[in-house]
Amino acid sequence: MKVLSFSYCFPSSVNPTWGVFVLQRLAALSRMVDLEVVSPVPVFPLWSRWRSGLPEPVEEMSGLTVRHPRFFYFPGVLKAQDGRFYARGIRRWLAEFCRKWRPDLLDAHFVWPDGVGVGRLAGRLGVPYVITLRGWIYPCLENRSMRRQCTEALRNAAAVISVSTPMAEVARELGVSPDRLHVIPNGVDTEMFRPGDKSSARRQLGLPDDGRLIVSVAHLGPRKGHSQTVRALSALPEDVRLVIVGSDAAAGKGERALRELINGLGLAERVILAGRQPYERVPLYFNAADVSVLASYREGCPNVVLESLAAGVPVVATRVGAVSEMLSTPDEGRIVPPRDADALAGAIGEVLESQWSSEALANADAVKSWNDVAGECHNVFVRVRNGYQGF
Repeated sequence: MKVLSFSYCFPSSVNPTWGVFVLQRLAALSRMVDLEVVSPVPVFPLWSRWRSGLPEPVEEMSGLTVRHPRFFYFPGVLKAQDGRFYARGIRRWLAEFCRKWRPDLLDAHFVWPDGVGVGRLAGRLGVPYVITLRGWIYPCLENRSMRRQCTEALRNAAAVISVSTPMAEVARELGVSPDRLHVIPNGVDTEMFRPGDKSSARRQLGLPDDGRLIVSVAHLGPRKGHSQTVRALSALPEDVRLVIVGSDAAAGKGERALRELINGLGLAERVILAGRQPYERVPLYFNAADVSVLASYREGCPNVVLESLAAGVPVVATRVGAVSEMLSTPDEGRIVPPRDADALAGAIGEVLESQWSSEALANADAVKSWNDVAGECHNVFVRVRNGYQGF
């Protein structure tokens, strides 16, 4: 089977940590199908700073050949048109590519802009397409034009893979037939993320060996709820510290706001903002921790929850996205309402005072390898190839 996968959010030489979970699923899938990967790059030629920092047209990554055709767009404005710009920008490139290498199906890893763009192109090619539904669907639903375009793309897809049951329900409400809906959560690299020695991990990271440690791995944008985690820390004993691992995509605004909150609460000695870290170092942060926290206000299928469990570390997370499916029992952590610092503090304190089996956490039902996930996706693709009758 020949599969042509599209992902706007994908690692590259410019941002090697962007969309790592997409790379991992595709790397596993490439062992099951003949796979080509396309990660279109938006460009605005009249804005000089967008001319630099672009990935090469073709890159090799984790054994995959990743192609980066360019498409024109307007940065910061007309965002509801990005799906159209995406389709128009890569149309000729795709037609030429498919004359030499004819895929059996197109695989879009996000509904926006990949799914909308691919949906516009698939009919021209006479090839079925599959969309994976992730957390990006939620902001799309808030814009009338984007919602309409996403709805059309989802309804016309030969299959829709959702990484969580709540998002599958969103697709069903938008008109996707239940027999074309498949819930396949994300996987985790169980070779990278596994239980390790806490003291050794702290030494390697230069973290204090004494006291108890909370780790939160997420970018510094407001929807990740770091402000709630910091407020929760202020209610916990003074031997508890917090390490936040993540970058600030908002020109430093997120970090400045967090530092102001941290200083205002007198927590400067207890909070470490570690910034962006190489992906291969992230397991060390989990291994160094007594508990991990994800206080997000909105999520799809947050991989950090799976990575924490695989590393043998209990999780406290908000009830968003697929979290309830990931933390299916109290033996894996605690779930609290979003935007509730008091509940978050109570749950963290309870986890810190409890005993946990790292082996049991690493073997939680939600922890699946990427090979398992790719196998489930492959089964969907085979059904599409065998049953597709055209538009």
